[in-house]
Amino acid sequence: MSDSPASRSEGSGSGSGSGSDLTGAPSAVLADDHEIVLHGLRDLLAGLGIVVAAEATNGLSAIAAIKRHRPQLALIDLHLPRANGIEVHAEARRWSPDTRFVVLTGSATQGMLAELLCTGVHGLFLKSGAPAELSAALPRIIAGETVISAAVREAVAPAEAAGLTRRELQVLQAIGGGASSAQISRNLGISAKTVENHRASMMRKLQVHSTASLIMSAIRRGLLSPDT
Repeated sequence: MSDSPASRSEGSGSGSGSGSDLTGAPSAVLADDHEIVLHGLRDLLAGLGIVVAAEATNGLSAIAAIKRHRPQLALIDLHLPRANGIEVHAEARRWSPDTRFVVLTGSATQGMLAELLCTGVHGLFLKSGAPAELSAALPRIIAGETVISAAVREAVAPAEAAGLTRRELQVLQAIGGGASSAQISRNLGISAKTVENHRASMMRKLQVHSTASLIMSAIRRGLLSPDT
């Protein structure tokens, strides 16, 4: 399988941006770097009458495919190479605002899942979940609903309980990754003072008094991975 966003449907009107093929069936772009996952998603969508317009195995190819086909649905792995699911969603929706975005993940911290919920994705599911759950949700998502799996909602409960904002979660992920305030400032497009304000706010909410204890508390709560 190629990374290029070539159409899989002979009559899909490649590049037309219609969101459906010539039969009127809804279309989808799939993005995952594991062929076995793509195969399973392909079969699941076929059973729902959804045409796969394109597949991609990295984030940049996914963005290009969504821009080209403007599908009704995009199913994106969170941990794609070259651009992750959060980055794909943020960029691709600029080119295809009517596409409904569903993110799938095999592993993610509570903090990352909570951040995803704040980005406005239309569906969020764990790969360990039952295929029937995703199958039942996709028609609802295409119809305009936002569906978050019960497992994801349970996983993010500690992040919600901590009361951290989306921006605080972004700063927390960066701190956990070893980024300095100056680096976080550049990457997020905010001032260094604002970064420090977010750090102080998180320390207050988590009731800690140093960056080291902030990181340890976040790991204990599942907001950061121990391998961060």
